[in-house]
Amino acid sequence: MAQWENELEELMARRGRALVGYGYTLCRDRTQAEDLVQDALVKVFSRLRRPRGTAEDGGQVVDLDQPRLTNAEAYVRRAMLTIYLDGYRRQTSWTGIKHLLADEDRAPAAERVATARVDVGAALAQLSPRQRESVVLRFFEDMTVPQIAQTLGTSQGTIKRHLSNAMEVLRGSLAEITVPEMDTALDERLDAVSGMVRRRRAVKVGALGGASLVLAGLLAMAALWGPSRLLSEPVVPATQSPEVSNAAVGGWAPMQWTDQGPQYRCGMEVTELTSTSDLVELELTGDLTVDEYGLTAPVRITRTDAEGPALDGGYPMLVFAQNGQVVDLGAGWHEGGYMLPDAGKSQDDVAEAAAATACGDWTVGMITETFLESRPAGTYDVYAVMPWNEGNGGEMAVSEPVTLEVPEVDVPAEEPLTVDIRDGYQPEWLEGTRLACGVHASDIPQGTHVPNERGNLKLSADTSGASLTPTEVTATFEETAGEAVDTTRTPVTLVWLSAGRVVGVGRDVWSEPAEDLRIDAGGDTSVVVPVEPDLTCLTDPDAGLPDGGYTLYAFTEIDPASDGEPQYLATEAFADYYIGE
Repeated sequence: MAQWENELEELMARRGRALVGYGYTLCRDRTQAEDLVQDALVKVFSRLRRPRGTAEDGGQVVDLDQPRLTNAEAYVRRAMLTIYLDGYRRQTSWTGIKHLLADEDRAPAAERVATARVDVGAALAQLSPRQRESVVLRFFEDMTVPQIAQTLGTSQGTIKRHLSNAMEVLRGSLAEITVPEMDTALDERLDAVSGMVRRRRAVKVGALGGASLVLAGLLAMAALWGPSRLLSEPVVPATQSPEVSNAAVGGWAPMQWTDQGPQYRCGMEVTELTSTSDLVELELTGDLTVDEYGLTAPVRITRTDAEGPALDGGYPMLVFAQNGQVVDLGAGWHEGGYMLPDAGKSQDDVAEAAAATACGDWTVGMITETFLESRPAGTYDVYAVMPWNEGNGGEMAVSEPVTLEVPEVDVPAEEPLTVDIRDGYQPEWLEGTRLACGVHASDIPQGTHVPNERGNLKLSADTSGASLTPTEVTATFEETAGEAVDTTRTPVTLVWLSAGRVVGVGRDVWSEPAEDLRIDAGGDTSVVVPVEPDLTCLTDPDAGLPDGGYTLYAFTEIDPASDGEPQYLATEAFADYYIGE
């Protein structure tokens, strides 16, 4: 059996349910979620099955017995998201089959839906174009805030502000309309209309399965080899930097936790790690088990209510604490798709922890960070935690701690670096930082709480849906604390990574004049940064960056803090920049 077949079989045996859960989060339909998983598996693993050419015709010959993926689940999840968004973008071509999409048995009464359509339509007309787009994608397309931000090419904070302002306008508008036949509550009217939209989408996307999605996957793969090779630039002579510290980043939160609340971070006090509701209870019921992926422990999930709606959430995971502080915040999936037991019921499952600690060094992953450091063996207070949803609010269930002996688990080897770089080289302008050639994403200078936030400033970046080789990146500074910002910053530069390691450190922005940075309370401002291949780290700059995929990070320094310490902001700007002929 070829290696890719073993990897596929192993992936589905261990993580098949989690993949279906992720698909359910995207489309809210179990059958469609299973289709998404199947289509994504075909898209990802077909590249391991099919050679791109033969030796005779000059193409590359692929050894089908050798593995080609280092994180198969992340690749499949990325493919699922791409396929789902492709289907969403093609929705507008389905107007010719609207008459086939009605569901009279389950739809609300005709006069009720008609009234809701008129009222909501009139209220939506009062919104700004950006507010209206955000509301439609959120309530009528069931998209999450990150999905909306990606679709509209802006930051998540901006989308949250648009939604908040829009809801105030809609509540006021709909409250002024008197309709005897139905309640004028905003949530009910949005539900009445968006329910029909969701039923339409289930039919549309179901029909998209098969040939059209396979074609979309083939077109995406074909596009991967299209961009022209970029030209190189000369670089300065190399000098070697001192040893770079790999100490764990205190006060930092793994990406999955950043939307759960500012209290969740590495080094947090365990007194902050408590359940937010008593509706769902967790209990660790046994010892840890070690396998090649990490650690698991049996957990019981209990609904304490006698009756209530179905609930879903993220998968249960393990969090580790010592001396009253969280030293390893579980990095499991938070986006939902895990079905909790019915009201008044319990179910047994396992809580998981990856082999590597989520409070140490990390680098770029396909969906989220890839953690690198082994969790030290020792005695820990172990908690089971699980995010879940009730209504419009996110909740957190946390078990009582159990003191356990935790063994060290071998961390999977990193993907080998294929770019020939001067490993450890650090230009003089980066002295005093951890940023150097060959380091990981966690060594890029950044804020104290999450990678792209410092104080009341947040940095985001996007390419507004550009191709695999965007020519520019838009970096946006957002004020998050309700206080105007009047400071300065260095020009924004781009750091290049390959296989999770830095292969380009950007240009010397310290030598350029500082630029004013003024942002109103709750406002934002943007700057456009050209994308130019960075050859600073290359052993042979004349050869240019080799073919392959790269991740770009935007990086800047703002005015020092009151103690004189430098303040940096950095954020992932583009995850799939491709160089190739």
